[in-house]
Amino acid sequence: MRIPNHTIRMPKFTTAPLQIKEWFILFLCITTTSALSQKLPPLAELYTSIDSFYAAEIHANLLEFQEDKKGEWLKYVPNVGLTYTVAGDPRPSVSFSTGVLYQAKRDKQRNAARRRSIGEKGALQAMRARGQVAKLYATYLLKLEALEFRRELLAIDEQLFLMEVDRYERGEISPGDFLKAKRGWLLKQQEVRDMEMELEVLRQEILVGCFRGGR
Repeated sequence: MRIPNHTIRMPKFTTAPLQIKEWFILFLCITTTSALSQKLPPLAELYTSIDSFYAAEIHANLLEFQEDKKGEWLKYVPNVGLTYTVAGDPRPSVSFSTGVLYQAKRDKQRNAARRRSIGEKGALQAMRARGQVAKLYATYLLKLEALEFRRELLAIDEQLFLMEVDRYERGEISPGDFLKAKRGWLLKQQEVRDMEMELEVLRQEILVGCFRGGR
C-alpha cells in the first residue's frame, strides 16, 4: 500500500522543514547573548572609588606646598654683620628684618588657607560625584528590573513562536502568517537587545563617573 505524500512545500524564502528549528536555536543562541555580562559593583564600592580618586587628587595638589617649605627656614636666618664701638673696636651684630618676618607669617597663613581650600574643594567634589552616581545607580536598578521582567515575557514569546513553527511545518498556517509570527518574534528580541544596550551604556556612564574606566 502506497503511503500518501504529505510533505509540506516550503516557500523559497525559508529553509527546509527539518531545518527551521535548527535555524531558530542557532539564531536564539546568537541574539540572546546579554550585553550585561558584568553587573555593577555595590554602591559602597563605587563610593570608595570616588573617594580614592579625589584623595589622590588632593594629595597631588598639596605637593606644591611641600616643595615650597624646603627653603622657608632661610626667611628666619638673621643678618650677621659687624658694628663698631665708640672706641672703634669691631663687634659682631645680629639683626632681624621685621618686614621679612611679617611676610613669612602671612605666607604661612595663606598657604595653610590654600591647603584647607584644596581639601574642602576635593571633599565637596567627592560628595557631588557620590550624589550623581547614586541617582544613576537608582535608575540602573529600575531599568534592570524592567529588563528582567521583559526577558521573562520573551521566554513566553519564544514558546509561542515555536508553536507557530510546528504549525507551519504541519501545514496548518500559510507562509504569510508564519512570516508575521516570525517578524513579531524578531521585533520582541530587538526590544530586549535595545534595553540591554541602554542599560550597558548607563553602566559604563556610572563606572566612568566613579573613575573605574568601565571595569
